[in-house]
Amino acid sequence: MVICPQCNLEHDEGEEFCRKCGSFLLAVEDHPPGEEKTKVKLICPRCRVLYKKGNYCRKCGSLLMQRTPSQETDIQPLEKKSVRRWSKEWLRLLKEEKELESCMSKLETQRDRISSGVLNPIFVRYKDRLESLSPLHQEIETELESDRKRATEEIDFLENELKPIQKRLEEFQSLYNLDAVTKADFIREKKELKKEIKSRERSLKKHRQILSLLPGKMGGNIVSPGLTKGLLRPFTWITAGVIIILIMAGGYFLWPRYSRSITPVSKEIVTPPSPPPPPNSPHTVTESKEVEKIRSLFENIRKANLQKNIDLFMSCFSRDFNGMEGKRVDTLRMWENFNYLDLSYDLKKQAISGDTANIRLEWLVRTSQKTGRQPQDGKTVLDVTLKREEGLWKIKEIKPVS
Repeated sequence: MVICPQCNLEHDEGEEFCRKCGSFLLAVEDHPPGEEKTKVKLICPRCRVLYKKGNYCRKCGSLLMQRTPSQETDIQPLEKKSVRRWSKEWLRLLKEEKELESCMSKLETQRDRISSGVLNPIFVRYKDRLESLSPLHQEIETELESDRKRATEEIDFLENELKPIQKRLEEFQSLYNLDAVTKADFIREKKELKKEIKSRERSLKKHRQILSLLPGKMGGNIVSPGLTKGLLRPFTWITAGVIIILIMAGGYFLWPRYSRSITPVSKEIVTPPSPPPPPNSPHTVTESKEVEKIRSLFENIRKANLQKNIDLFMSCFSRDFNGMEGKRVDTLRMWENFNYLDLSYDLKKQAISGDTANIRLEWLVRTSQKTGRQPQDGKTVLDVTLKREEGLWKIKEIKPVS
């Protein structure tokens, strides 16, 4: 028999294309007699979606695999509650280990002053306790590292899956704009593609939240209260100078290659503007609407930083933006150490051409460290390239103006 990998519909022998969607048909061998009577569930090895019947996944077209009830327990999904619980236990053990090591070190310095009858029993007890903690700590760390790896792989997989689906939606939108497909076909396809996109975006959000629940050592945001003092000492992973530079970059344009010292922004040379077109011309009206959409984008950036809303923040970036996941992690880390007291922007220049826009943007920032230091003021000018995606402007590239 032949089957459509997209619709999963069976067709007569000799047919080459699906009557419903036009996809190329695939030949599939019939099931042996009696197989349908066995209690077997089908699963897509890529999407992990279960099917009662069929040969190909309706979402990605992969060949379905058979799974018996005894095998269904093999797939153990990552759970946020479990990761959070083990992360806290890992940090508790780490804190206890450091406390024991500190006590043992101080006991060693007191050997000349304290009798061995008092000091040795305490030292031995701490040593035994420390040795018993190490295997348990390592076991939990191995499990968390496995969860981190699985979540990272799943994020990469989902992001790679999203790209062709989003591209397919853009292509259908383009065909519909050219009246090359009927409205009914476009609406049906758009509905299905939107459903697939939202499903993967929900999974992406879940796995990113799982990564954020890991200890800081593993790239997460969970930090033991007893370890925060070390993060605030000089010459740690992020110094005050670097933070100020990052804040001056708008609080979200994080550029690790910047110098640790704050350099003044050179004054911008303003050239006389060209005569504007008539106020009621179609070109002026269209450009004004696009400028308002661009302002709405940067207003969302401003709100996201003030409210520390990572989902709103990341929604402002294009799918083509380089280093999306690193941007998310760096932004969350910065929000842990700084609060925005005020944040404003001004569009200095804008040049819109089709689905691309080049913007010169000035940010004024006022921040305060959570350690209680004096508020800091900063200003920066940036050249930002925008891309239109599904009717909305998104940030594609950022360059500082020297």
